[in-house]
Amino acid sequence: MPELPDLEVIVANLAPRVAGREIRGAEALHPAFLQSTEIPLRGLVGRRIEGLGRRGKYLLIHLSGHLYLVIHLMRAGWIWHGASRYDATKSTVFRLVLDDDRDLRVIEAGFPKLSRGWILETLDEGPLAGLGVEPLGEEFTLEKFTGILGGKRRQVKKILVDQKLIAGIGNAYSDEILFAAKISPFRYVHTLSPEEIEQLWQAIPEVLRWAIREIKSRVGNDLYREEERSFLRVHGRAGKPCTECGAPIGEVLLGGQRTNFCLRCQHVDQFPSRARSVT
Repeated sequence: MPELPDLEVIVANLAPRVAGREIRGAEALHPAFLQSTEIPLRGLVGRRIEGLGRRGKYLLIHLSGHLYLVIHLMRAGWIWHGASRYDATKSTVFRLVLDDDRDLRVIEAGFPKLSRGWILETLDEGPLAGLGVEPLGEEFTLEKFTGILGGKRRQVKKILVDQKLIAGIGNAYSDEILFAAKISPFRYVHTLSPEEIEQLWQAIPEVLRWAIREIKSRVGNDLYREEERSFLRVHGRAGKPCTECGAPIGEVLLGGQRTNFCLRCQHVDQFPSRARSVT
């Protein structure tokens, strides 16, 4: 599932290809893709792409006439940009035909197809309405973050991936952030000291910006199909030596998600009763 750093690179690489182009056709090839009904797909035809952006894990396409096409790639969706003459395959979920005889498509192989889209008049409605603070925005202050954590008795990893609290962080980068902050993913936020809260607050934008740079350095200007994760330090590295201390990276299944961590660096004394070791 693309997370904030992936989408930042997708936006940077896609914008020069499609900005300024007029939409000549729009087609949802999977019936569940378009979730909004107030504005039909034909309402996109004739509009110009004025720019691209991101909100949380959503790709935003800004259109002339104050409309937005909002796309969530979910687990396995990806963006394709190429010549319109190539027929849409069974994996094509959605396509925009542009005035330069090229398409912008959402591709998702296999079933079920989970990628979704919305046509919105404002960015305060639909799936964007309940999103939390942007961790790379100026509003993500230590005071704001402390307020998000205040009074909650939840594990810190579950706070980081809660899109209603902080938008854009998923399973992979929550592991990386907690590793950078040297905090166990199983700690409950009400047990964190003020110093640990500040440590975690600083780690969030630092890790996300580091990841954006690393992804960009590997994919260049390409629109890549699979998430670039080769540079991560803990996530997906179960059993491999920690890059800091050399201890084996641990992995458990917690809440249906694989969680990776360094037992030594992150001071993991014990797993929650609901966690299950993954072998």
